[in-house]
Amino acid sequence: MITELKSAVTTAPSRRARLKNLSRVESVKLKVERSALLFRGAPTAIVISIVNAVITVIVAAPSVDRGVLLPWVGAVLLLAAIRAGVWLRVRFSRTSGRAMSRFARLHVLFMALNGALWGALAPIFAVYGMLNHAFLPFVVAGMAAAAVISAGASWRAVLAFNVPLLAPLAATYALASGENGLAISAVVILFGGGTAYLALSVQKMIDRSILLHTHNTQLFDAIQKQADEAHIAEQRFRALVEATHDVTIIFSPEGRVTYASPSVETVFDAAPELFIGKTTKEIVHADDISQFRAVGEKSLSKLGEAVQLDHVCMKGGDGEYKALAGRLTNMLYVPGVEGFVFNGGLLKEEPHQHLHAVP
Repeated sequence: MITELKSAVTTAPSRRARLKNLSRVESVKLKVERSALLFRGAPTAIVISIVNAVITVIVAAPSVDRGVLLPWVGAVLLLAAIRAGVWLRVRFSRTSGRAMSRFARLHVLFMALNGALWGALAPIFAVYGMLNHAFLPFVVAGMAAAAVISAGASWRAVLAFNVPLLAPLAATYALASGENGLAISAVVILFGGGTAYLALSVQKMIDRSILLHTHNTQLFDAIQKQADEAHIAEQRFRALVEATHDVTIIFSPEGRVTYASPSVETVFDAAPELFIGKTTKEIVHADDISQFRAVGEKSLSKLGEAVQLDHVCMKGGDGEYKALAGRLTNMLYVPGVEGFVFNGGLLKEEPHQHLHAVP
């Protein structure tokens, strides 16, 4: 168990995990999880694009020729409908890792096309004298931020949208916005660089989260496996013990009884439950306690190896002592046992009472 837990812990990524030299399983896991996150964020991106397109039409209708504005908004809505159709098809079909990967590739393409359509808004506004309208930078910045929110799992997807969105805007400001055009263009470029860095940081954070979740799952599985094995081992141990006529008593490291086999009732005339919680001083005769503890100390250095105990007297339910012989085994590190196990029976060649003088 310790080896498996160490393996799971030491392979977990650190805070500065560099997401390099990943195993094939980890690489596939990352791609599938990223694709799944893109899939979940796609409806948000589609709705934002539709809502902003409607708002843009309302704002630009008084100034922009309908022959230009309507084809633009029609293209945006058509692309949104296609994206929604693809999303629904995947949503109601049998989803697999390969299907998610195909959707992710299509989603990046759709993001690029959508970015180009929204990027075309800048020259349209410039032609109709709306380049300095406050609505243009507002809607463009909103769409760029929405791309980071909805597609942050893939830096590539964010770039696919923001580059064709912001490049025409920067170029249009530089060429058609007078003496402040270059400054505004520089601000747009800086904004684009900032969103790109933010998208990269978000993807790295998501990747680390996915890897941490993967390794935590492996760690949990290792613990669960060992717990199941310990439970099975405990059941097997109890079944073997309860099937024998020998007395089996388990003492905790503190010297308290944690288990007594059913056979103690035959030997001691006392229910096994009466032994639970009692100490060695309460069970083992005073004349034998030092010898019993000495054997226990000897067993500490012999994990799993039985140490012979030729004679020990233990008190029964009627208050009388019974003379037994057996073995004391150190099973402190055995799951389901975790104590010193005494296993033995009544001495046959001697009377069943204590041989020494009872003080």
